Amino acid sequence: MKLSILVEKLNGKLIGPDGESEVAGVSTLQDAEFDQICYFGNRLYKKYLKSTSALAVITREIVESSSANLILVKDPYCAFREALILFRHETRSGFTEIHPTSVIHSDAILSTDVTVGPNAVVDAFARIDEGTLIGAGSFIGPGVTIGCGCIINPGVSVYHDCVIGSRVIIHSGTVIGSDGFGFVPDHAGHLKIPQNGNVVIEDDVEIGAGCTIDRATVGSTVIARFSKLDNLIQIAHNVTVGRGCLIAAQTGVSGSTVIGSGVVFGGQVGTAGHITIGDGAVIAAQAGVSKDVPAGVTVSGYPARSHEHALRMNAALSDLPDFRRKVLEFIKEFSNKEEE
Repeated sequence: MKLSILVEKLNGKLIGPDGESEVAGVSTLQDAEFDQICYFGNRLYKKYLKSTSALAVITREIVESSSANLILVKDPYCAFREALILFRHETRSGFTEIHPTSVIHSDAILSTDVTVGPNAVVDAFARIDEGTLIGAGSFIGPGVTIGCGCIINPGVSVYHDCVIGSRVIIHSGTVIGSDGFGFVPDHAGHLKIPQNGNVVIEDDVEIGAGCTIDRATVGSTVIARFSKLDNLIQIAHNVTVGRGCLIAAQTGVSGSTVIGSGVVFGGQVGTAGHITIGDGAVIAAQAGVSKDVPAGVTVSGYPARSHEHALRMNAALSDLPDFRRKVLEFIKEFSNKEEE
């Protein structure tokens, strides 16, 4: 589309002469071609502004750039998202309806416009609502319920009796409803505790690739509405993840942890079990959370503590070698005076 039309769609203001030029796509500052747009919102990438070949740069304010055109908007990242939507390639599977190599149990219930890809399995009494796509090789277990408009990508396993809401996206390699890690020590070996609960994933949740979400011992493991999980995340049995949480890759949440709404986890966070993390808390990357975190607090480090306190500790730790050297010099000097 013409650049001037794109600017209108982004609710922006064009600064530059090329409103009639055609936009072919979206790219990054450093990789954009002459017919593509990009966005600038992170000062780490300021160095690319003067060398970019982009037709136009989405930005909040006027900046010096080798691009002849700027698109001024209130929120560059949101505008960038809208541009990506406008120029998105079709990603829906080429397979439609029920593929002949899929296996659908006679007691399963599939609504209209459901797609089941090659070699997928839908077991007895599973229910899949309208517009949902089940990717190739995925397994939908007995008694599973899946809402409308979901995308279950290839190679996903959803164990028996789990409940998935509407507009949920689950990426490849993820397992929903595997047994929680529960055993009773016994002289004859570890005795398995039956995991009789399920997993409930509410509407508008997205779960990345290679995640594992364990079913509850009793009751439900819950991922509440609007929460987004990155790749390679472990959610243990009976965990509750509140509404609108963001959890980055390689995080592990131990059993029966209660996470409030709007909580943000950095990458590689680990939590102890049976703790509560309050609404709006922020857990910095690689933190080890061993006790409750109050609402709205940012914690970091291991064991996790107030981020400000952790920063002071790290600063003091960096001074420790010099402090040790001075102490040793003082001891040596004191010992020499004692000998004299």
